[in-house]
Amino acid sequence: CLNRWSKPVFAAMADCFSCFSCFNFLPRKVADPPKAVPQKLPLPLNVGFAWLKLNQTDENPRLELRITATDDGYVTEEGLNAMLEFMDFVLELPQVACGEGFQLTFDQMLGTSYLEVIKRVICWSLEHGRSTKWIQRCKRWKIIVAASAYPQVSRFLLQGVFQFFPPPCTTYLLTDEHLNVDDLKPDMKIFEPVQDTLQLARLDEDLYQEVTAHTDSEGQVHMQNGQSVRKAHNWGSSLPEKINVGFALVSQGYDGKEGYLKIQGLEGDLSMDGLNEMMDFMDAFTLSSNAQEGFSITYDVRMMRSPSMQMVTTVAEWGAAPVRQKRWERLNHSCKIIITAGLRFTLAKGVLTTFFLMCPPVTRTYLMWDPDQPLETAALFEP
Repeated sequence: CLNRWSKPVFAAMADCFSCFSCFNFLPRKVADPPKAVPQKLPLPLNVGFAWLKLNQTDENPRLELRITATDDGYVTEEGLNAMLEFMDFVLELPQVACGEGFQLTFDQMLGTSYLEVIKRVICWSLEHGRSTKWIQRCKRWKIIVAASAYPQVSRFLLQGVFQFFPPPCTTYLLTDEHLNVDDLKPDMKIFEPVQDTLQLARLDEDLYQEVTAHTDSEGQVHMQNGQSVRKAHNWGSSLPEKINVGFALVSQGYDGKEGYLKIQGLEGDLSMDGLNEMMDFMDAFTLSSNAQEGFSITYDVRMMRSPSMQMVTTVAEWGAAPVRQKRWERLNHSCKIIITAGLRFTLAKGVLTTFFLMCPPVTRTYLMWDPDQPLETAALFEP
């Protein structure tokens, strides 16, 4: 039977296979797109005076770190440290470090103690190793107040604080009735970052990295002593009482007891030519008769812009030259540096701390916010 039917059957199948007309093929199954796995966020943290919680929002950036005041409201150092540690953790999250960043929201965080918390966060955000990350990853701040609590009063209060402690991000003031930023309402924005302050923070960071790169295993800093090949300005025996280098007015003289140098910062652009002229003038003064009984020096940089990294390292190398350093150690009796109070003062203290690792002070150096303030209230750097 097999022989009888196999040939006609297989011949028919061959014909059918050749045209596939009697086969009913099923459509190819398309794989379902992979489902988005929601990112897990850390659990909220209670630090006593506030709750810290990460939220996903409909805004950009979507990730929000919200700090909400509690009924307790008692701010402790332990709670502050816990809050800052949590914020450091958020700063390193993959979706923050490699994504679109995050926004920081202070909810009902007004009042004397809470304003101190905000000032602490501002100073902390611009410390070594954190300032660059913070500026890049924290896109904006939002401060939420109760609509019934006179938002205009809150605006004036915050702007007064931000005059001395400027936030590193664009900052908005919202009410609990309007929680989202509306670009059509420009009055919501109460602060834009001060670029000079951010530049000073970056200088602090860059200077710290420069010193770290030149520190040996015993903690000694070894900077390159680059010898300048430029021709120094020569005033001869007639050193003028003062010169204007564009960004500063530099004056010298003798007050009957000792000599003095005063550097009064101006609003002009900083330049290497002006810096070199100022250093030549200072060199000439230390060799003049006005300085031979000793001298004081005052830098008033309240109006001066933040210097570049090149300018700072140039001054460090200039001051560390052995012959010049010995002369200044012998003649310079006091040094005062005057800078604006608040965040700039805090940042300047960090910059000077690092700078003096490269070029140690030759005399007691005071960092002050007012030339007439008591010395015991100033920041002191010992030689």
